[in-house]
Amino acid sequence: MNRYGKGPGIINRRRDYRVEAECRVSVGFSARSLEEAEDLFYEYSGAVEDRFPEMVLEITDVYEDN
Repeated sequence: MNRYGKGPGIINRRRDYRVEAECRVSVGFSARSLEEAEDLFYEYSGAVEDRFPEMVLEITDVYEDN
């Protein structure tokens, strides 16, 4: 009973919530070009997303690691 006297209680009623978070990852690959490094990353991200479908990895930057 709720505080108005009719119907179900509303104080402890469960409601749906969604939590979104960002994750940063830095992965090194040995490649001949930036394009090959991107391809290797997409293989890596595919394996991660297959294991954890709720995770999505996007490339934000590709650079040569000196």
